[in-house]
Amino acid sequence: MKKFHVGLALFAVVVCALLLFSPLTAYADSVTMTLESVGGQSSGPDYVYPYNFSIDGSATTTPLMCLSFNLDISQGESWTATIAQVLGNPNYEEAAYIFSQASAPGASSDQIAVAQWSNWVLFDAGASSSVPTNYQGDVTTLLDTAAAYVNNPSNSNSSLYSQYVIYLPVAGSQSEGGIPQNMMGDAPTPEPGSLVLLGTGMFGLAAFLYRRKRIA
Repeated sequence: MKKFHVGLALFAVVVCALLLFSPLTAYADSVTMTLESVGGQSSGPDYVYPYNFSIDGSATTTPLMCLSFNLDISQGESWTATIAQVLGNPNYEEAAYIFSQASAPGASSDQIAVAQWSNWVLFDAGASSSVPTNYQGDVTTLLDTAAAYVNNPSNSNSSLYSQYVIYLPVAGSQSEGGIPQNMMGDAPTPEPGSLVLLGTGMFGLAAFLYRRKRIA
């Protein structure tokens, strides 16, 4: 029995290590993203969330929010981006709160537009002069609400921050001459193959320890 308890403890340690370093909690160092389409909603001359991207050639597009107001991209353009976590960067944390308002189920076209303009202003104060008159008050309110949420100590480790990531373009990697934009969206999910590999390893380790127990 003593040997089995030691093996069980070892099993628990290995499982924790696998979970810590597995794709369940890790993001890819970089991805290739291609703008496939926009959602069709515009606010004045500017398209707003969602911008639909293919990530690493996936046939399923990922809806992202643009954070760079003064930069232009075109359909079919692609570039390499690194994925940055939200937690620990106050601007990113505020952007995450704002993005959650646009990506919430049932969000109205006005809510989406206000959230999009709020994040544009957050990252480029000069964008405030371009906010449509009918959204200016709501944009100010949402920015204040986001700042208050982030500055509230009880939200310092909010689960909201782990739901989203920032896609930061790698300079010079764009397929066209423009400058790619910073984007925000849902955190990527693990690939099925990675989950199968993790599960297979855990199952094999459990079988080995069970066999050791029977021999003992």
